[in-house]
Amino acid sequence: MALRSDTYYRSLADKALKDAGFVEPPVPIEDLAARFSIPVRFFAMPEFFSSAIIAEDGMPVIVVNSAKDESTRRRAIAHSLGHLLVVLNDPEGSYERTIGDHPDADTVADELLTPAFMVIDQSQKWFNDYRYLARLFGVSEQEMLRKMVQMGIIQQRGILWDY
Repeated sequence: MALRSDTYYRSLADKALKDAGFVEPPVPIEDLAARFSIPVRFFAMPEFFSSAIIAEDGMPVIVVNSAKDESTRRRAIAHSLGHLLVVLNDPEGSYERTIGDHPDADTVADELLTPAFMVIDQSQKWFNDYRYLARLFGVSEQEMLRKMVQMGIIQQRGILWDY
């Protein structure tokens, strides 16, 4: 598998969202999986388990722990979709079968949940109110603030004023 940059992985998510016609938050992550004909199934499982990709009749199925909170389930589905998008766009790609860090899938998942083009659009409409945007996108305030700082929308210089 060729070495790819984070920009490449973010572009996979961006293309998938725009091709599906999703331009407003929150991203309907289960609907995005359905657009790729990937079923998402929920089962109560042990606490340590979030999600997995299994094969059913040779096709991928995303299995998610229904005992997790909604935010964790959404991130788990986005992470699994990240793996699938990487494989679909790289003929040499394969699914990670190890427990641990999967930075490529995490980068795609982050972009699926907080797409840059939507964050820019919404931050202009809502005066960079990361707290409101976090609720709008269905992510934590810390996650939205990190994304906006990373994108350069918010400059963090010691003091962050509430407004």
